[in-house]
Amino acid sequence: MKPNANKCKQPPVNSNLFVVERDGADTYFLYSPLNRKLGLINAAGVDTLNKFFGQQALSEKENNYISELYQNKFLNDEELTPPVFPKNYGFFPHEVTLFITSRCNLRCRYCYAEAGKKSVDMDFRMAQAAVDLVAHNAGYAGLPKFAVGFHGGGEPTTAWPLLTDIVEYAKKTAEKKGLDVELFAATNGMLNKVQREYILRNFTGLNISFDGPADIQDFYRPTVGGAGSFATVRDNLKFFSEAGFPYGIRATVTDQSVCRLVEMVEWMKQEFNPDFLHVEPVWQCGRCLTTGEHSPSDNDFIRYFTLARQRAEEMGLQLVYSGLRIDSLLSKFCAAPGDGFNVLPEGIVTSCYEITEGSDPKAELFHYGYYSPETQSFVFDKEKIERLKHYSVEYLDFCRNCFCKWHCAGDCISKVFGADSTFAHKGSSRCRLNRNLTRIQLEKMINYKP
Repeated sequence: MKPNANKCKQPPVNSNLFVVERDGADTYFLYSPLNRKLGLINAAGVDTLNKFFGQQALSEKENNYISELYQNKFLNDEELTPPVFPKNYGFFPHEVTLFITSRCNLRCRYCYAEAGKKSVDMDFRMAQAAVDLVAHNAGYAGLPKFAVGFHGGGEPTTAWPLLTDIVEYAKKTAEKKGLDVELFAATNGMLNKVQREYILRNFTGLNISFDGPADIQDFYRPTVGGAGSFATVRDNLKFFSEAGFPYGIRATVTDQSVCRLVEMVEWMKQEFNPDFLHVEPVWQCGRCLTTGEHSPSDNDFIRYFTLARQRAEEMGLQLVYSGLRIDSLLSKFCAAPGDGFNVLPEGIVTSCYEITEGSDPKAELFHYGYYSPETQSFVFDKEKIERLKHYSVEYLDFCRNCFCKWHCAGDCISKVFGADSTFAHKGSSRCRLNRNLTRIQLEKMINYKP
């Protein structure tokens, strides 16, 4: 039914229709992410929409314009279904990431966890309990597999005997339950030949941290003794590429290295065959506070990332940045809002990869459980789990009117809190970055000619 000039149609409760400014243009984007609709609108059209949503009387011309928006699915007769989890969605993890050690063989200048500052290894019984829990949950839920990952904190392969014991236990557990198990790891790539052969035989995939050509890698990611790490990691990347093993490369960029992003893309594509190249601007925390490393300016990251992404597309390489997800509709940036099951070496359960110390003020939010040696099982704080669920984007007031909200999903929630203890989303420089990069993608889409 078309709205008429005397009685405006009541708009849907959740219209999710956004007017987005364009750089240097006298028109705007009209963007409905949930409908996957993008168009252009002029100032008169914006005024008409404001009147419509304000339930003011419309002229016949304005009324016809609104009808066209309905016909073209920018507006809907029924409320759209956002990509949110059901209200009764429960905590029932079938995937665990184990931070099995705080030790590390590198001393990266920007390490968020300051890896190697202490030396703590996980108790094997703790890892067994975590594997048992996710395997049980997967079987109970009728899933075909469960997953076990290794991450840092420290570098997981420095606790190699423990890592392989856990892998073998996970494989035996999967066999007993008639399930498959996915095994994955984030690693700095400082592997010996025995380790990389074992990974090739047993793991599903790797995410390898590597910053690029020798002068960049050796400066930002030196060994404990100060030597370069480039040669070893390069050799291992070539090994995995030649074996056809699935892996991605994760590179961190600073204000000094960001200008070389295009060079990094070209060099990595020519040298290796990664499934993707993931780049992130360094965040001001951890070791970079003492080494003096700084994030690139927003303008520099946008400029060089955009050029690098164009070059990557030309070369057939997927270049990603976590805040640019225009192809996805999400309510959670990651698993941290409620269902991330990650176990630290001491047995603390955290929903966030980056909150690894109990002394971190944010631990009060993200640390929601612990391993009990007495019962050889995990104890969870249900109230904290419920609170974490309310950090998905539909609950975040700061994001309510942002056209990126169903793409970046509120961004990394450990990075967007204010300085106080309220744990309120107050935005960050990444919000500006995400909006501007998404706006560039919208411009590319509107100008696309097949």
